[in-house]
Amino acid sequence: MIRHAPALIGLLALAGCTQAPPPPSPPCAVGTSLPTAGLARGIPVEDTPGGHCLADRAEAGDNDAALRLGDFYRELPGILPLIDRKGHELHWYRLAGDRGSALGGWRAALLIDNDRDRQVPNDALAYVIAALKAGIPEAGDYLVDQWQDGRIDPGKLWSLRRWLNQPGALPADQRAEIIAGLNAPTDELEYE
Repeated sequence: MIRHAPALIGLLALAGCTQAPPPPSPPCAVGTSLPTAGLARGIPVEDTPGGHCLADRAEAGDNDAALRLGDFYRELPGILPLIDRKGHELHWYRLAGDRGSALGGWRAALLIDNDRDRQVPNDALAYVIAALKAGIPEAGDYLVDQWQDGRIDPGKLWSLRRWLNQPGALPADQRAEIIAGLNAPTDELEYE
């Protein structure tokens, strides 16, 4: 034991040199006040103390925090030329949607699908289908409208149609309405 003493003393000395990590900062509430004063100067809300705390929570997996940040940008009044509102809004809604939030995915889909002259983008369609399966009724209406406008390739709905054919997939009236809408012929689109 005595011949190991110098090594043990050296190890103990090294152990004393390391510092414990700082204690975690107190968590902020999802309802934390988010200031708007810096936005006109091009300072995103994520660079404020409350916004930074919510952003950290969202990045760590808190869907409510991600939705709160997305909603913050969505509900801002007026024009902010120095802030990419849609980009920030889409980032937070996508983050929530990718982690299983049907509402986050639904809101992301509406932002992604912004060109009515083209097919519904694949990622937007995936979010819409996930929102539909989670019970957001507007997603079913939107899906049927886009189908009837000819904006969705029939092959992309094959697995959804199989899911809809399962009893109990959705409330019976909603399910029947969606199936009827998807079975109706697409509208004749006139391109000039």
